[in-house]
Amino acid sequence: MNPGGLMTALRFLTILPLGRGGELDGKGMARAMAWFPVAGALMGGALVGLDGLLPGRLPGPVVSVLLVALLALVTGGLHLDGFADTLDGMYGGRGDRERTLAIMKDSRTGAMGVIGLVLLLLLKYESVENLRGTLRVPALLLMPVMARFSQVLMSYRAEYARRVGSLAQPFVEHIGAGHVAFAATFTAGLSFWAAGVKGFVVLCAVVVLTYLAREYFHARIGGITGDTIGAVSEFNEVLVLLVMFLVE
Repeated sequence: MNPGGLMTALRFLTILPLGRGGELDGKGMARAMAWFPVAGALMGGALVGLDGLLPGRLPGPVVSVLLVALLALVTGGLHLDGFADTLDGMYGGRGDRERTLAIMKDSRTGAMGVIGLVLLLLLKYESVENLRGTLRVPALLLMPVMARFSQVLMSYRAEYARRVGSLAQPFVEHIGAGHVAFAATFTAGLSFWAAGVKGFVVLCAVVVLTYLAREYFHARIGGITGDTIGAVSEFNEVLVLLVMFLVE
């Protein structure tokens, strides 16, 4: 895989000032998607670094809020926005495909989206705050890695739900088995290095949730969208933290 794909992945997934780069076709964007878990590892490394610097200087709950805030800020809230839009669409669409997609595309956030965001962020905060012991560092490291891997897995062999393209469509249409294999190898290797067999247990939970979510969205709206990819990514960040509690 071309390492230049990592820079493209970081430009897409973060607000870091890395320049615009050249225009990419769909295949180039799919190659960049293979590097999503690597980009996630850099985010996880930042969380681990911040977590190591602040304890003792600030109260624990404040540190936990800052960790959750850092991940939201560095991504520009991209996937949180998709999470809120997906909740609004699934609730407001009431089983109608076109209505659901129209609501998800609306830039305004509805009541269900706001409620969902509040609950999601509270769950992240409480999970980070109460995660102690030897699995705290692996959890902070692997949370963004596995969530970004789920974006790759979600896109592979999926149908795109919208008739008119959007930001995520080139990824969905051009991602191939080689891209998934590269992302999976990196994610599995880092998971074992960071948490041993427990890392594989968490990764299996992420894979299962992602597969079930992809099947659900195919049945509900005929495929996936960028919003649903973001929503599943956010669900998986929480799932990583929760399963870490169970395997500790």
